[in-house]
Amino acid sequence: MKRIVYIISFFPFLQGCIEPFEAETQGFENALVVDARLTNEEKQHEIVLARSYRFEEETFKPERNASVQIMDEVGNTYVFVEVAPGFYKSASSFAAQPNVGYELLITSVDGKSYKSETVVRPASIEIKEVKAEIDIDDSGEEGLQISLTNENVNTEAKYFRYEYEETYKIIAPYYNPFEFEVVDSLYFANGDFDSYEINIIARTEEARTCYATNLSTDISLSDSERNTNGQTGKTMVRFLRSDDFAISHRYSIQVKQFAMTPDAYGYYRNLESFSGSQSVFTNVQTGFLTGNITALNSDELVLGYFEVASLNIKRYFFNYTDFFPEKSLPPYKINCEPTQAPPLVSFNPHLDGGFVVDEVGPESPLLRGILSGTIAYHAINEDFEEKPDNLVQPLAGEAPYLVKSTGCIDCRALGSNIKPDFWVE
Repeated sequence: MKRIVYIISFFPFLQGCIEPFEAETQGFENALVVDARLTNEEKQHEIVLARSYRFEEETFKPERNASVQIMDEVGNTYVFVEVAPGFYKSASSFAAQPNVGYELLITSVDGKSYKSETVVRPASIEIKEVKAEIDIDDSGEEGLQISLTNENVNTEAKYFRYEYEETYKIIAPYYNPFEFEVVDSLYFANGDFDSYEINIIARTEEARTCYATNLSTDISLSDSERNTNGQTGKTMVRFLRSDDFAISHRYSIQVKQFAMTPDAYGYYRNLESFSGSQSVFTNVQTGFLTGNITALNSDELVLGYFEVASLNIKRYFFNYTDFFPEKSLPPYKINCEPTQAPPLVSFNPHLDGGFVVDEVGPESPLLRGILSGTIAYHAINEDFEEKPDNLVQPLAGEAPYLVKSTGCIDCRALGSNIKPDFWVE
């Protein structure tokens, strides 16, 4: 058969008369940005340093090669080492002690010095309970409200901030123990019509059950002074609608409660009003938020806060059927209804006869989908019929395999197949 090769050039369309608008920062302040938190955890603590950036830049600018240390009132000094650009980790493990003041000291590579106020760790308070209850949200949707309560036996602990880490099980609804193996991805590999070759082989890795983890991003604060009887009351940390994919099977949430100083509580209240995010790095463009860190030998502004908090953690598990035994499971994260049969080889006919083929070979929708990771093996196409070797052009719609979106068959498209160490059934 004759190979007819066409070379087609594409020219861009002429642009319209509307000129694009480019936002620019007016009156930019090159400020040091600090994210530093010390808790009662015995660990290597981490501090993040960066520089503010212009609105139009939208990029993280790490503060490199700084000297970072924390000193306490009893004479201990904890040195931090840069482990990645802008990320500094304490050289040794330590924990913030009660009734001891701590200061953060920073010296930049160009000799500028910064110092925090002295901060004393607040009293600690244990989380009494974390549980989920069926409730209705503000929009009238049914779901699960995850709340915590604790008895504030120590009246010094009055201000709290909450974070959570949620982990949930994913089960691929159309899991298949077999998968594609691309044997030959070149059509003219041997200078001949050496076609693509794809086999079906048994899986060697877990792909039916996976786990995904999300971290909280919003600020959640509680003030026990607004409650009575020495309790913080019930504090909601998460609301999950009954049709949320995350609670389809088994769900776990780890709640972190930070007992804060009044000043830290006020800082996070202001940060919340700025952006709602618990990280100052997402908020450096909207205005200046005064913290407790100042420059010693310049009038430079400093963004961020040195926080010393008492941390308590509690984990909670539940199954969807614990609360909704009669309901169908929430819809899967992606639509798995379409079943496709992409052809292994697809030629484009030429107007004057023959087919358009370049030096790479004909199109292979099946191969393209496999290599891009968008499709996975579902089943043999029973309607497919092998054609003689001399019949190069397959009939329209013919394909050897049926496929679905990868996430419907292989859970690793949506999570990790490694079970977390803390997971219990």
